[in-house]
Amino acid sequence: MRKMMTLVLAVLLLCGLTACTGRQTQAKQVDLTAFAKTLQENHEFTAFLELVNPEDEFGRMYLENSMAGLLDIDLEQQVIYMCAVNINNGEFALVQTKNDEDTEKVKKIFQTRIDDMVNGGALYPESTDLWTNNAQVVANGNYVMMMCHQDCDAIVEEFNALFKH
Repeated sequence: MRKMMTLVLAVLLLCGLTACTGRQTQAKQVDLTAFAKTLQENHEFTAFLELVNPEDEFGRMYLENSMAGLLDIDLEQQVIYMCAVNINNGEFALVQTKNDEDTEKVKKIFQTRIDDMVNGGALYPESTDLWTNNAQVVANGNYVMMMCHQDCDAIVEEFNALFKH
């Protein structure tokens, strides 16, 4: 009887530890649309910033031209705001991928966007300076953000804070 009771307690303890471990490693879910709204409430963005809808023809064309390959990735979430005029004074993109491989692809696509804007895509000196000094790609698990904004460092901190437990 004692052996049976010890075995039952050991199994219960093991199940309890497994359940706790599972909860600790479970990824935190973040609503990127809500975060984008918060960003726009807390930071001043250019009036020319527009939500890009990959479902419409213009949105698809814009993304194909400025973030080649992004439309080929099956994303959990995507919220992309881009400047639709030549005076590009910042933009941001937030995505959630389905796996680590896609996360790496998105990071490269976003970094290429920044590099392209720094190397001639931003047509005006002020815009080029902004893209050169205030643009970053940041990832937390399968969430990736590209940010180009004068408050870039503060926004990166806000993004990172979303994933702290």
